[in-house]
Amino acid sequence: MSLSPLPAPQRTVVILWGIIAVATVVRCIAAAHLPLSGDEAYYWEWSRRLAYGYYDHPPMVAWAIALFSLGHKSTLLVRLPFVISGLGAAVCVHAFVARATGSSWAGATAALLLTLTPFAMIAFTTATPDGTYLFFWSLSLYLTLRALDTAPIFELPLAVSVAFAFLSRVLGGLLALGCAYVLALLGAGGGAQRRRYDLLALLIFCLLIAPYLVWDASHAWSAMRFALFGRHDATYHGGNILSLLGLYALVLTPGVFIAAIVAIVRTARRSSPADRIVFATATPLLALCLLLALREPVEFYWADGAFISLIAAIGLCAHELLRGVRYALVVVPAAAIALLLYSVAAFPLQIYNVAQHSFGLQLRHEGPFEIWAFEPAARDMARESSSAHAWVMTDGYGLSSVLDYYGAIEPVVIGYDRQGREARQWATGAVPQTAFFFDKEALDSRPDFQARLSHACATVKDDGRRSYYVNGILARTFYVTRCDGLTPAGFAYLRWTDAQP
Repeated sequence: MSLSPLPAPQRTVVILWGIIAVATVVRCIAAAHLPLSGDEAYYWEWSRRLAYGYYDHPPMVAWAIALFSLGHKSTLLVRLPFVISGLGAAVCVHAFVARATGSSWAGATAALLLTLTPFAMIAFTTATPDGTYLFFWSLSLYLTLRALDTAPIFELPLAVSVAFAFLSRVLGGLLALGCAYVLALLGAGGGAQRRRYDLLALLIFCLLIAPYLVWDASHAWSAMRFALFGRHDATYHGGNILSLLGLYALVLTPGVFIAAIVAIVRTARRSSPADRIVFATATPLLALCLLLALREPVEFYWADGAFISLIAAIGLCAHELLRGVRYALVVVPAAAIALLLYSVAAFPLQIYNVAQHSFGLQLRHEGPFEIWAFEPAARDMARESSSAHAWVMTDGYGLSSVLDYYGAIEPVVIGYDRQGREARQWATGAVPQTAFFFDKEALDSRPDFQARLSHACATVKDDGRRSYYVNGILARTFYVTRCDGLTPAGFAYLRWTDAQP
């Protein structure tokens, strides 16, 4: 018995989902192969100290890592919930667009664009708050549509989804407002039954986020303030808007960025529930990020949730926007960039060796390549600190966290950096007399730390540099300073308290 060939549109959908499946497999390979970055190790530390909230972010990233890693030190398990979130987000975007347009081709196209864009590769390959945040954002779009076109009972899982988005990133609050606005606008005539579901959904949402809000309120709203105003020391960075838009074009890829602008303008002129949903969830977050750019540097991933809605908008307009050569102009550059990024992520050392020998490319010993130095450096410092009965101090929460992940070195964070505040409470026990200051920069280039160490320690000694190579390539050089005669008052001073010892 022979199988009948699939019609052309169905074959296209199968091919697009085949590409998405391959991309997911490559993400798994990269997740298992790449060493953890400092931020990822920091969130892993959180998963060992579960709480309702943290100074830097809501708790979802820690809960997800704890659920999948189960206490094991495995880069794949640490990152797996975020890889799965990527596949789930693609499924949800497909379902949203296909239901709204009646076209599986449009849904699969939107899912493919989401999979190929650089921002999604980062969010769905690494262990950061963005993975779960974007999954719940995508799911919320679909559930909002179902609540409008099927039955108000879908408001109940929607309340859970938007709450979990908020518990992933504080900016998920704008998603909740956007979904609530559309439900109020288009569901106003639903009668008593819808009003009951509205109230029940609101209750569920409030109950789910209440523990986090109570935690944050008891900590002077530190996470809220950090999310909007506390990431950078500089209070003003005017003129950042054009560069921010350029960065958006880069992480979406230029073709997707242009198509997204055209699509969101078209949705603003239409009145279908799906059009209202994507417009109401994309524009507030984008507007907020552009406004914040007037006063401080804004990272591209702050707008990640809006990118999901923009890509969904492209799907809604796909039959108008992406026909013929225009489809290739949007998809092919995104696919080419994704292929390059996925290749580098899956085979970084091999790709670098080819580039080095073919083009003479030389990487500096900093940036993403430094992650290969973390494990050997952690082993060396664990041995040295154990022999000297000493702490290993850093001024970076990420560096302290990777030393703990790879070397079981208790994180001891000093300095004045406002990020990583959570790590400052992790140092326990009596302050030892000896500590090593482990840093990425030479001490003579940091006069502020020189002065602090000279006050806090009886003697300060340069303990040399540690350089680490991978396949003959310099991955990173670290600098070690030995502090003897450290006291509790001296340690407090190294943490940038007001009083000197």
